[in-house]
Amino acid sequence: MTVQVFSDDRLYPNSGLWKVHRELVKRKPDHIAISNLKVRGSYGSPLSCLRVAQALQEQRSEGGVFWSPAFVPPAYASVPTIVTVHDLTHLHYYSLLHREYYNHVLRHLYKKCAAIVCVSEATKREFCEWSGIDSGKVFVVLNGCDTRFAENSLSVNLGFRYVLYVGNHRPYKNIARLIEAYAVSGLRNDGVHLVLTGAEDVEFSRQTRSLGLRELVHFIGAWPESGIPALYRGAEACCYVSLYEGFGLPILEAMASDVPVITSNLTSMPEVAGDAALVVDPLNTHDIAAALRKAVFDHELRTKLICAGRDRIKQFDWDDSAEKLWSLVEAVANN
Repeated sequence: MTVQVFSDDRLYPNSGLWKVHRELVKRKPDHIAISNLKVRGSYGSPLSCLRVAQALQEQRSEGGVFWSPAFVPPAYASVPTIVTVHDLTHLHYYSLLHREYYNHVLRHLYKKCAAIVCVSEATKREFCEWSGIDSGKVFVVLNGCDTRFAENSLSVNLGFRYVLYVGNHRPYKNIARLIEAYAVSGLRNDGVHLVLTGAEDVEFSRQTRSLGLRELVHFIGAWPESGIPALYRGAEACCYVSLYEGFGLPILEAMASDVPVITSNLTSMPEVAGDAALVVDPLNTHDIAAALRKAVFDHELRTKLICAGRDRIKQFDWDDSAEKLWSLVEAVANN
């Protein structure tokens, strides 16, 4: 029997949320029929919940399920709702208005959902504590690792050896400390540069200049999505030392590319990394710097981490994730 799923796919192309949505949708069973709602306005608008509800109401459906792949529940709905919550960064690293919106609007709407999906056990624990929702209504569906990273054998040649960061530059990504750690790591003395995706802003420019790193720290802008696997593969190590993550896809992408990983000991990152990465205190620049040196120069440790990473990524399979999600959707639809 066909299960009708209404969804809101207003996600930024090539973002982490967009990647997760793409992988899950392309693995849906044939009996799952997805209708993407024509929701007006931007995804991050405070009116988004209301606009989703209005778009859902226009479907005039008496059956089916609404699934939000990223955070936004409808203000009201005539069908059961499932929402995927990737993290709660807005409670910690955004504005007071964001926190108030979560505490006074979203928390109430999440309680009306038939089920909540979280992408890690760490996110589930935090979500349940914050929302007060019974853990039996909150399900963990781990993200997977795109096979194109392991299948890729090409490496980017930038003309120098480099340590890599892939991601955006929001405050909790801890970029300033990463640059400071690189400065004291000694890697520059051996010709190892630091490469970061995204554009350089005024603060980072000022920091690299003051540390004497203008020729050694490279912000490479919006690197083409098709070239990201080769960018990973060419790196000496990948450093992902955020202060907060709901999951952390670059950890797996680097492991799949046979690149040693340095990551943070906070939130979901130790859960994702397991024993296949160097896990550090992201508030301690000397801790990060020491890990950078080990990841680049300790050849025995590098081999150990690369082998452990190959095993680790096997635990994050998109087929398994999709099966869990669509089984949950079907169960909610038939309840």
